[in-house]
Amino acid sequence: MGGLLIVQTGTTRLLGDYPAWFSRALGRELPVLRAHDGERLDQGLERVKPQGIIVTGSPLSVTEWAPWMAQLGDDLLRVAEGGTQVLGVCFGHHLLARSAGGSVVVNPKGREIGSVRVTLTEAARRDPLFAWAAPGELEVHATHLDAVDPLPASATLLASNENCAAQAFRLSETVAGVQFHPELWGEAMRDLILSRREILAGEGRDTDALVKAVRENDAGKILKAFETEALRA
Repeated sequence: MGGLLIVQTGTTRLLGDYPAWFSRALGRELPVLRAHDGERLDQGLERVKPQGIIVTGSPLSVTEWAPWMAQLGDDLLRVAEGGTQVLGVCFGHHLLARSAGGSVVVNPKGREIGSVRVTLTEAARRDPLFAWAAPGELEVHATHLDAVDPLPASATLLASNENCAAQAFRLSETVAGVQFHPELWGEAMRDLILSRREILAGEGRDTDALVKAVRENDAGKILKAFETEALRA
């Protein structure tokens, strides 16, 4: 069959759940493997035979390492060695980093949420995921507590900011991760912020100001670039 496979690693009641966000961003419904419900990656590979795999975000945390996470991470790296493109987003970014020898921690700088800016490295200018972007900063949507620290020794840093040093990395020609959420759009980001109003208030954050500061951005082009690279293989 080819194409892309979404590996779901958790669930949310907001705006149709994680796979729906990626399907919206890429303009069509995509096949889904529900890893958090016990589905093994090889089941998805047999069913879809994907050229590219996107690993979603999750309310779960890699800092609470579970056997299914370890198995999934190892399987993803193995499949990538065979030439399948793999992109981890937020939780997926953490999972790939830890599976490749990096570490994931609760970010001591606190939660990052809303429209934020990340600085692209020189390596990002040459990377297929970011080659479309202008040099310098890129605006993205983010929501996370955990962060990769440190990156795997073999990883190349692609983007960072003051809150999170590892906003994007390239592990190999077939494996990359982004901390932020290129699949989100303005309405979804605002809804996510509002759903955390009580938590944010407890952290001393101004929810209304965060909502007002949300802007549309072009980060969804990262997913298009990933798809193009995967289908080219």
